[in-house]
Amino acid sequence: MHQKNGLVTAHKKKEGMAAGSLVYVGDTQTQATKIHSHQYHAGFYTESPALQEQQKEQTLWVEISGLEDIQRIVDIAKQFSIANLSLEDVFSTDQRLKLDLYDSYIFCTLRILADHTNPEQQLSLFVGKNWILSIAEYQTEIFEPVKRQLATNHTKLQSGGASALFHSLIDRVVDQYLVFADSLEGETESLEELVITHPQDTNAPQIHQHKASILKLRRMTSPLKDMLTTLIRSESEYIDRNAIFLFRDIHDHALWLSEECDMLRETVSSIMEVYLSSLNMRLNIIMKVLTIISTIFIPLTFLTGVYGMNFIHMPFTNTWWGFYSVLVCCIVVVIGMTIYFRRKQWW
Repeated sequence: MHQKNGLVTAHKKKEGMAAGSLVYVGDTQTQATKIHSHQYHAGFYTESPALQEQQKEQTLWVEISGLEDIQRIVDIAKQFSIANLSLEDVFSTDQRLKLDLYDSYIFCTLRILADHTNPEQQLSLFVGKNWILSIAEYQTEIFEPVKRQLATNHTKLQSGGASALFHSLIDRVVDQYLVFADSLEGETESLEELVITHPQDTNAPQIHQHKASILKLRRMTSPLKDMLTTLIRSESEYIDRNAIFLFRDIHDHALWLSEECDMLRETVSSIMEVYLSSLNMRLNIIMKVLTIISTIFIPLTFLTGVYGMNFIHMPFTNTWWGFYSVLVCCIVVVIGMTIYFRRKQWW
């Protein structure tokens, strides 16, 4: 169970520290650090629950999950000549999506959506010459399809080197965004239909919560298209030509995500306006009914007020049918005013 500690307290940890200080800054409890090594080339794949030494002409993927053992992670990162500024971003887990190009590696941060076991988490990816280092806050199953592809001999992923694996890891994360966007689109359509047909079955907090989910996805994915544009145009030695075409496909997905989030945000804003309009309409109908009822009772109140005065000489007070005549008069007034309101289409 991951307990929130509060972002204010988390950011307070680094107040006054020098740039590149390696300290965990997050809003959840850290998970135990686990390390898996994946080493492969065309027709070969091996996995080990520990750090392996890279063999000649093979691609090494070091997969780290859990940020509890900071020193162990730093020691592994130093073997790949990773700078402290990059590692600082790894342990500051509220980073937005970003891409940094260094002389000896490429570094990017992504967000993995929450699932049934883990909350939303940060993923840090480093890619160099024939190696990839991935660092996640928690152990995740999102990359299981990638591992199955690596374990299958003579696949394009096995022979594609580090840049192909780099693409596959980013593609798996972006696929999560696409699925979530489709889910939000379906929920938006259902919410729109509900507000139009049965507005009494929804409420403003429900609409606001749905809008917050859309804005969260938009904030999470908005830097993605710029990040991929920079990567495609970088001409980095760590990204081969074939991988560039693959990243262009992800870039198309990023553009779709951006447009979809903008469309959903505008749709939810319209839904809120329709909902508020329906509330005002219902209020107007209620006030109209109450006003008509009050108007009908005004002459009745007048008649009963007149006959409630204690004068000796008043019409019909000394006859047995006086009460019934006044009662019939009240009924006639009610019926007459009701017919009048109906003909005017006020009711």
